[in-house]
Amino acid sequence: MAKKRNAYIGIDIGGTKSLFALFDEKFARIAEVKQMTHAAKGGRGAFRAMVRESVGELLQVAKRHKRIVPAIGVGCAGIVEPGSGKIRVSPNAVFLRGFSFAEALAPLTDARVCVLNDVQAGLYGELELGAARKARHAIGIFIGTGIGGALAVDGRIYTGAGGVAGDIGNYLLHAMGPLAGSLREGVLDDVASRTAIAGDAAVLAAKRWAPKLRSIAGTDVTAIKSTHLARSIAGGDKAVEKLVRSRARVVGIALSNLVDFLNPQVLVLGGGLVEAMPSLIRNEVRKGIEAHATAVAFKDLKVRVSQLGDHAVTTGAAHLAADVISGRAPMPR
Repeated sequence: MAKKRNAYIGIDIGGTKSLFALFDEKFARIAEVKQMTHAAKGGRGAFRAMVRESVGELLQVAKRHKRIVPAIGVGCAGIVEPGSGKIRVSPNAVFLRGFSFAEALAPLTDARVCVLNDVQAGLYGELELGAARKARHAIGIFIGTGIGGALAVDGRIYTGAGGVAGDIGNYLLHAMGPLAGSLREGVLDDVASRTAIAGDAAVLAAKRWAPKLRSIAGTDVTAIKSTHLARSIAGGDKAVEKLVRSRARVVGIALSNLVDFLNPQVLVLGGGLVEAMPSLIRNEVRKGIEAHATAVAFKDLKVRVSQLGDHAVTTGAAHLAADVISGRAPMPR
C-alpha cells in the first residue's frame, strides 16, 4: 500500500476575514475556505465552531487526496503568548483574548498546532517563497483593518522579549504631544490603516466630494473596503486618491526611521489595501522612505509588494508549522 503524503493547513485570522488553506508538501494550494472573523452573533463560541468547521472541511479534502495533516499553522492578528500559543490580545477581535487554537482543534486532529502573529507568518512565507526570498534582513508591513509589522533578522523571524516586535501600528507619529502632557494619540494605526482611511473617505462621500465612492459604497465607514477605495480612484475621485496617497506616504515616513535603525535589505508590503492598489501604495511608501531615510540605508533597500498576495499568511503559517515539526526551523520566540 502506498505511503500517504503530507499536507499542511495554514490559517489566517484577520480583523475582518479569516482564510483557511490546505497545501501540499511543496506548498501549492489544494483547497481553501473563506469566512468572516466576526459571526453575526455568538462571539467566541461561534468563532470556535467556525474554525472547527473550516478545518474539518480541509481535513476531509486531505483525506480524499490520500494525504495526512501532521501540522497546522495559524497566523492571528494580535499578540500571541510565546510557548502556549494562546492569544493574549487581538484588538479587532476582543473575544479572542485567551483563545487556544490547539485546544479548539484537539477534538478534530492530533496535528501539531503552531500559532504566531499574522504578519510574522506572512513575512515567513515571503522569506521562504515570495518577495523576500534569500534576504537575511527584512521588514513586513501589512495594511488592512489595522497595520501590522514583522521583522526578520539573519533570516529568522524576530519576535522580541514578549513576542510583540514589529508592532508598527502603535508607532507614535507625534512625539511632542505626550511630552507636553497630552494623551498618547496619533499612532500609525489611527492614521493610515484601511479603517482610518475609510473613515475619512466616508466623510468625503457624505460631502459629495467623492461621487464614485458614494455610488458604490455609500457613506457608511463599515461598508467601505479596500476594493471600493481602488474603484473610487479608478473612477476619478481625486479627493480619495489624494487621501490614500497621503496616508501611504505617512507609512513611508514612519518606516524611514526603521530603515535607518535596522538597515533591512527588503521591505515587503501586503494586506488588503496593498492588494487593491499595489503600485500606488508601493510608490508612495517608497517616496516617503526615500525622502526621510539616510541615503546609505535607502540604497540597500528594495521595496516590494507581497508575491503571495492574500495567501501570504496562510502559506507562511503552514510552511512554518511544517518546518517546526521537521526540525528545519524553531518556533519563533
